[in-house]
Amino acid sequence: MSGIRFEFDPACLPEIMRSEQVRGALRTTAEEIVPRAKALARAEISEEFADSITVSEEIRPRGRPTAKVIADREDASDHEYGSSSTERRRVLGRAAHTRES
Repeated sequence: MSGIRFEFDPACLPEIMRSEQVRGALRTTAEEIVPRAKALARAEISEEFADSITVSEEIRPRGRPTAKVIADREDASDHEYGSSSTERRRVLGRAAHTRES
């Protein structure tokens, strides 16, 4: 090796997390999940439910960026987790755990 030594300074972590590269990587990963979630929703729930699936980005209170796939409907949690009148579908959870090789 060339004798270069790298020492990570944890104080720079908040700046790294706010960087456009990190936020872009989070957004890209979320955007890869959306088509799978929409396909599952179309097949199992409805076209309208599929149309409500989008990416939501936010910065958490301590500065951590997130990019989430959400279904922006009142009944979304019922379809995701089930209720007394709605079967549990786990559309978003299944889409997030299904990776295309």
